[in-house]
Amino acid sequence: MRVNFTSFNYKPGADFNAEERNYLGYHVQLAKALPGLRFYATGVFRNARGVKPSHYRAAILAFDSADAASAAMRTETGRKVRQDGVDHLIDGRPLAFDAAEIVPFDSREVGRTYFMMAAEADLKPAPGETQAAAEDRYLHYHTGVARKLPGLRAYTIGRLVETRGAIPDRFRMALLVFDSAEALRAAYRSPVGQELILDEERSIAPNARVHRLDVTVQV
Repeated sequence: MRVNFTSFNYKPGADFNAEERNYLGYHVQLAKALPGLRFYATGVFRNARGVKPSHYRAAILAFDSADAASAAMRTETGRKVRQDGVDHLIDGRPLAFDAAEIVPFDSREVGRTYFMMAAEADLKPAPGETQAAAEDRYLHYHTGVARKLPGLRAYTIGRLVETRGAIPDRFRMALLVFDSAEALRAAYRSPVGQELILDEERSIAPNARVHRLDVTVQV
């Protein structure tokens, strides 16, 4: 499954409320009609530790494959989505990865808002460990712990790939979904969460980039 995660802002000088109405009332409705769309959520970034995020919104779309995603954007609907983006959006930061669903989002409800933590990160080999061994440990131990987090609704991981000519500056991306930010905090306070924190310190490089969003499921 190909997941596209694109961050963006509205064009400066435009009426913010009008831009929100256009995005939610027109752009999102168009995108929902893209052929082959398997999952679609739109989100607003939260401040992280008092720091304002560089982007206001993000769109997360999933297709069966990269070819399916490209084919969808070549349709008339895809053309209209792209044109509306050109007309109204700036600072686009596209990320894409071929996803493995560790915990499928089968419980999602269309129209409901959830809390998403999205992390871009490199892996950190232990002393004397190869990168391949670090990858194997991440896939078999780290994800095995994370999937047990209480209240976890969905968990998707994948290697970031070049998209729209942009080479990613991190190796992997992970998306974790909870009912709320408090549900995530409670999960990390649990014994499983404490175990995961310890492994994150051991396994994840300190250059991790973590985003927090309130996302509304569209498809």
